Amino acid sequence: MAGTILERELTIPKTSDVSFSVAAEEDDAEIRRLLRENPMPGQISLSLEREPNFFADATAPSEINQTIVARDSGRLVCVGSCALRPRYLNGKPRMVGYLGGLRLDARSAGRFSILRRGYNFFRQLQQQAPADFYFTSIAADNERARTFLERGLPGMPRYEFMCEFVTLMISTRACRQMAPNVALPGSPNELLAMLNERNSTYQFAPHWSAEDLVALSSSSHLELCVLRSGREIEACGALWDQRPFKQVVVRGYSAMLAKVRPVLNNFSRLTRQPRLPAIGETLSIAFASHLACKTDASLLHLIQQLAISACRRGIELLTLGFVSNDPRLELIQQNLRCHEYRSRLYVVHWPGIGGTASELDNRVLAPEVALL
Repeated sequence: MAGTILERELTIPKTSDVSFSVAAEEDDAEIRRLLRENPMPGQISLSLEREPNFFADATAPSEINQTIVARDSGRLVCVGSCALRPRYLNGKPRMVGYLGGLRLDARSAGRFSILRRGYNFFRQLQQQAPADFYFTSIAADNERARTFLERGLPGMPRYEFMCEFVTLMISTRACRQMAPNVALPGSPNELLAMLNERNSTYQFAPHWSAEDLVALSSSSHLELCVLRSGREIEACGALWDQRPFKQVVVRGYSAMLAKVRPVLNNFSRLTRQPRLPAIGETLSIAFASHLACKTDASLLHLIQQLAISACRRGIELLTLGFVSNDPRLELIQQNLRCHEYRSRLYVVHWPGIGGTASELDNRVLAPEVALL
């Protein structure tokens, strides 16, 4: 989210003719160009893309997406989005906005004013019907973004740090022999009650409607499943393959990693670990989502079953996420071999718009990683 744009300096003032607007279909090609040409740097440079159409997302009926674009002398130079949907806060469903997808064009490095004015434009849009809360995530190792956004500069919203969020990536090939295939297809109706009952015990967990599950499960990209003990549901979840509309694409490797990549890929075949894809290739990942389990054992079994289903589809990595103080995180870390990516969750608010961290009780945060 907001974290990735501040890989570059944003303190050099520049003047230009910058305008802001709500994104429309005619902005599609330029938004996709911006995402493609501005990857996140690192040992592995990754771009978060939306092909073949930025607006062709698998949006649930209860979700409202709003994207803002900035143009400098007609050229699109910045984009950011807010996804509004019902999430549980203190045990009740309320409208919550997730701020994500913020990208600044490399040609506009040093343009703090674009970000400040963009946030102000978003605040004005939200004033008539604001959400109850807003939150976001920033990569844990992106110290420049964290330092900048936590400073509370004039014209910027306040970012209140809540906790770390750990995204886990599990090799599906390593799981394919770990459990018998006893998972059964699930229907939206039988999953809904259990799913919302469990989610109400967490903060920021989504509140799902029957219309949401029907709409998403009607697509071949979401596969619902349940684990039963007799007639009772022990666990439910879904395998969500978002690659047809949202991709993570490899755009480059560090010099050292590029050099050893062939050796590492040969080793991965022996260890059943994921390979390092070629530059320009989309990562083979899907999400374990809509999770609700009665016991630790049923959670582990469900994740194994979702990994088996993913492997059958040719998917190499199963992705799920928990905050650092969620007991489910330690359970999975101790029982399954995982790669980890850490980010930080923040409550975001402006004067009079959005709730503050002090309004939340002590329930564990549990945003759905597939919705971030």
